[in-house]
Amino acid sequence: MSSPTYPDHLLTLDDWVALPDHEQHHIEVCEGVLIASPPPGSRHDHAEMMLAMQLDDQLPDDLCVLGGVEVLVSDNPLTVRVPDVIVVDRSLVDADPDRAPVGEVRLVVEITVPGTARTDRVTKFSEYAEAGVPQYWIVDLDGPPMMAVFALEDGWYRYDGDRIGTTTLKAVGSDVTLALTDLVPAPVDPVEPSPR
Repeated sequence: MSSPTYPDHLLTLDDWVALPDHEQHHIEVCEGVLIASPPPGSRHDHAEMMLAMQLDDQLPDDLCVLGGVEVLVSDNPLTVRVPDVIVVDRSLVDADPDRAPVGEVRLVVEITVPGTARTDRVTKFSEYAEAGVPQYWIVDLDGPPMMAVFALEDGWYRYDGDRIGTTTLKAVGSDVTLALTDLVPAPVDPVEPSPR
């Protein structure tokens, strides 16, 4: 079995597009440097799906909620992120670009897993703020689900608090109620063997 080969220089958008399939990894590019990590796992995937569904059910029809979509944060140096959930205008989805330009993204949600917390809270935090993404939410599944809420103000994110349980907040100008406890599957009670 041969290993895939990657460029020995900072990646350009053409290099990124030409990369081989990578289903076994979650890959992004930060300032031209390829970043590969293991897939986040089914607990993360469930949370991503549930959050996207809750948002999609409540946001107006002119907005679309997407998951696992490439976002072109910068083309020089190249930074491509694949946030867990984004909200964009329906017109962008209708145009069907290969990746979403960061200027079209209205809300980003990242769900932290072991190994991504610093990237989500520091690196992506500054990237999304500098790129002008109006809202950024960070979901932590370590313990009861908790979401840190940030809104762009004067070029940097203002902290609007942590949310737990069922919470109502503004998402792209609309009130939404999110059941954060639904982001993790309910524990299954062990089945007791029936007496004989």
